[in-house]
Amino acid sequence: MSSTLVKKNIRSLLQHSPVSLQLAIADLFWMLWESKLQLYRANRLRKRGMAEFKMSEEQTAKSECHILASGWSLNYTFNTIPRSAAYVIGFNYSFLKCPDPDIHFIECASHKDKRFIQATTWIYSGLKKSKAFDRSKIVFKNISELKNSHNMIAGLYSDNGLFMQDRHFRIFSPQGVPHILKKALAERSVLPQAVSSVISMIFLARNMGFKNIVIHGLDFGGPHFYGSSPEAMIFDDAADIGLVPLSDEMVTPHKTAIGESGVGTRTLLIELKRSLEQEGVTLLSASKVSPSSELLGVWVPEGAGVDNAS
Repeated sequence: MSSTLVKKNIRSLLQHSPVSLQLAIADLFWMLWESKLQLYRANRLRKRGMAEFKMSEEQTAKSECHILASGWSLNYTFNTIPRSAAYVIGFNYSFLKCPDPDIHFIECASHKDKRFIQATTWIYSGLKKSKAFDRSKIVFKNISELKNSHNMIAGLYSDNGLFMQDRHFRIFSPQGVPHILKKALAERSVLPQAVSSVISMIFLARNMGFKNIVIHGLDFGGPHFYGSSPEAMIFDDAADIGLVPLSDEMVTPHKTAIGESGVGTRTLLIELKRSLEQEGVTLLSASKVSPSSELLGVWVPEGAGVDNAS
């Protein structure tokens, strides 16, 4: 039986188990395996000369946080960001649109197979070419992920980057969402992760103290802002997909939007927005052009009288 099938069967079993058991299994996996692996790798990275990024030490006078996801709507909204007042968080290929965010996260450094080797090479080469290392804090997250190699992380990024410790909050059923979310919101020492990286970036912005968080390019489906090939944009200076009207055929759901065990980005966003509002934190989509605006509402730039993407 393949490892993929084994994982699928385990998830199916947990999905139909009591929520208390789901929570216990998730905590056990963290305590007995993932936290120990992360601690080992963090120590190895420090010995290789790589410094650690800590949320509590990041200071900024900027009033709101803008998070860059990779969906097609980023092409419509990126130029609306008030750079002088906004703290910008980028992730993976967003440097193709924004080579100078305040902080840029990466989570792929693997020689596991051809797909991961390509991603590792493309991202590092693109960051170098765009001079992102000179303009932004480059932070490697997800060091407990098995596909990542701490040797490769240190070899590529130790002179120019930082690493960050995080914790995966695994959700096995829709019934477990409010319980896991409560535990994730209580986590302040490391970066909470759940379902997708954009969720992690929301936790980061909130834990850094931002009361206004705006998401760009969170579209749940369709092409990425750079089209079908980041390689072409990195090495051949190809243009991005531009402001292209999307047909229903183009908007196929992304894996993280659907999620596993019935819990995807959409499900978590609804609960997360509600929880943040209770803390006085607003979470909005950058424009009504993005499908995420149906769940989050639409950000209106300060001083503007109407939506920024009518």
